[in-house]
Amino acid sequence: MFTKAVGVGFIVLSVLRLTPFINATGKWLFYVSIAAFFLILYDLLEFIIEGIAVKKGIKLNKVLIYLRSIFLGCGVMAIIVLPNLKINISVKEVNALSDAFTLISLGIAITLIGFKTERAQSSSYNKARTINNEVREFLNSVEGQSIINEHVGKRILGNTQQVKS
Repeated sequence: MFTKAVGVGFIVLSVLRLTPFINATGKWLFYVSIAAFFLILYDLLEFIIEGIAVKKGIKLNKVLIYLRSIFLGCGVMAIIVLPNLKINISVKEVNALSDAFTLISLGIAITLIGFKTERAQSSSYNKARTINNEVREFLNSVEGQSIINEHVGKRILGNTQQVKS
């Protein structure tokens, strides 16, 4: 819920930035870029840890809760604490760092979307393959063969009766 609220907040800020209602400095946008970087970094680590947990068949919910708290805390600190520190960085360096954090965050986000889509498709394919294997095993079983033979027998009997009519 918190990350959704932060995301909506970023969207609102981006719209307000285009109006005279908000005057965001380059340093402040740099700190927001750092916060966004921490949030997307958490999402990346969550994706990796979930993949490991599925492969090894273990639950890592507590690890994810701790990591989430750490990365959300770092994101909040980037927005609240960093602006209050006296940091002497030139405008050129601030802009370069802000752009770098924004671009790396965007790159991770887009890559992560691709990996998540791939994982979802793979999972969907594996489920379908499992179902197909189960159906195939049932049809090859004695019970399955019995049902098939019964159905074929009814169809033959029905076709024979239609021919006689």
